[in-house]
Amino acid sequence: MKRLVIEYWTPLILWLVVIFYFSTDSFAAGETSRIIVPLLRFFFPSLAPQELDFWHGVIRKFGHISEYFVLAVFTYRSLKQEPVNITQAKLRTLSFVVLAASFDELHQRFTFFRTASPIDVGYDCLGAVSALWLITAYETWRLRTYPVL
Repeated sequence: MKRLVIEYWTPLILWLVVIFYFSTDSFAAGETSRIIVPLLRFFFPSLAPQELDFWHGVIRKFGHISEYFVLAVFTYRSLKQEPVNITQAKLRTLSFVVLAASFDELHQRFTFFRTASPIDVGYDCLGAVSALWLITAYETWRLRTYPVL
């Protein structure tokens, strides 16, 4: 039992710490632009400054989606070990991710260089819904390919 707790819940907790760190001023737009914009300039030298800013924003929003995609996978993986049905585990996963995303934005409201945005919670939820959709597709495929006897 203790091994299961460590094996299934530790990655989730560590990922929450990573998300909390990404919510600090260290990952504000001004900070990430010092890394992302030069990389964009290197790979796409013909981009105008406005286009660089646009793609910097797209990459940052994709960060929201991917962070919470991973959070949903870890959460579902942990909850699936509990004695609940699959649908209940998915609903709990989505609820947890919405709660985590909301607290993340609330945390950003109290940082100096970050801003809180309900739109970002939407991006976070998009990542979670995408993860749950892929999990459902995989589980459906797996049951069709390897039926339980």
